[in-house]
Amino acid sequence: MWDFTYEETINAPIERVFSLITNLDNYQNWNPFLIEGTGTVEMDGVVSGKSYLEIATTSYRHRIFEYVPNQVLGWRDFGLMAYLVCGERSRYTKRVDGKTHFKCYLKIRGPLSGLVNAVFGNGLRHGVIAEAQALKKEAEKE
Repeated sequence: MWDFTYEETINAPIERVFSLITNLDNYQNWNPFLIEGTGTVEMDGVVSGKSYLEIATTSYRHRIFEYVPNQVLGWRDFGLMAYLVCGERSRYTKRVDGKTHFKCYLKIRGPLSGLVNAVFGNGLRHGVIAEAQALKKEAEKE
C-alpha cells in the first residue's frame, strides 16, 4: 500500500469549490488530471471518465463511498481488478477564516500496488497536485 496527500488553501467560498469537484461534466474545462467525467455524485453512485497520468491516458470507473455536500467526496475502484489493486481518493473541504481548505488523499492498496506505484505513481501524484492547483485557480476566478 502507498498513499499521498496534497493540500491547498483556496480563496473562494466552500460551495463554489465543492461545486467544481462534483460537476463531473465540467472537468474537461478546468481539470488537467481528470480530463473527462460522468456519473451521479451521490452515495454509492458510479463515476467514470479518463485521467491523464503523464505517460498515458487511462479510463477510470469508481464507486462513491463517502459523500457529504460541501465536506467530502470519496470514490474507489471496484470490480474484479480491485482485488489486485484498488485506488481510493477522497477530497475534503472545510471553511477556515473565510477561505476553503482543500485536502486530497490518495491511497493505493492491494498486491499490485507496488507495480502501480512504479509505473503510474509519479503521474498520479503529479495529477493530484495539478488538479488541486487548477481547482484553486478556477474557484478563485471572479
